[in-house]
Amino acid sequence: MEFAYSNARLSLKALITIFLLFVAVGYIFGLINIYNQTGMSYTGVVVHYRGDLKEMTIPPDFAFAKLVNENHFHVFGLSMLFFMIGFLFTFTSLPELPKAVFVAAPFFGMFFDFASLWLTVFSSSSFGWFSIIFGAFMALSFFMLIGRPLYEMWILPIWKHKWNENVPWYLR
Repeated sequence: MEFAYSNARLSLKALITIFLLFVAVGYIFGLINIYNQTGMSYTGVVVHYRGDLKEMTIPPDFAFAKLVNENHFHVFGLSMLFFMIGFLFTFTSLPELPKAVFVAAPFFGMFFDFASLWLTVFSSSSFGWFSIIFGAFMALSFFMLIGRPLYEMWILPIWKHKWNENVPWYLR
């Protein structure tokens, strides 16, 4: 018999739910921290990493050290986090191709988000827009990876009960 979150034991549902909710809270705190530092705006990103919109006023060696310090921690931490929630996501009832795309998405977003920060500092401030775009993409894919298992554990069983297993395809 194939595993399904909707048929999982209550203790497993509780464990996974608590883990996913606490991870989501932690990620939200991370987003609040980004907002406090940059305002989640193009200008905020560029000023935070370059010192000025038009020219780089932060010494390059300091900017390099700042990026290394931030990136080494975030690459390790987010990779572990994305792996754990991605692993849980692989047990959803979605077809394999969408699952593969969704579990790869936050890694893709993280790579381009961090790359855009380096390019913003050492190439052109215009790359600040890419940091915002790929940061948002990473966050959206993160919450998708969390949301689908929660949906299948707690909401899908209600739909199955309501429609006697004839759940519309878009809710399965």
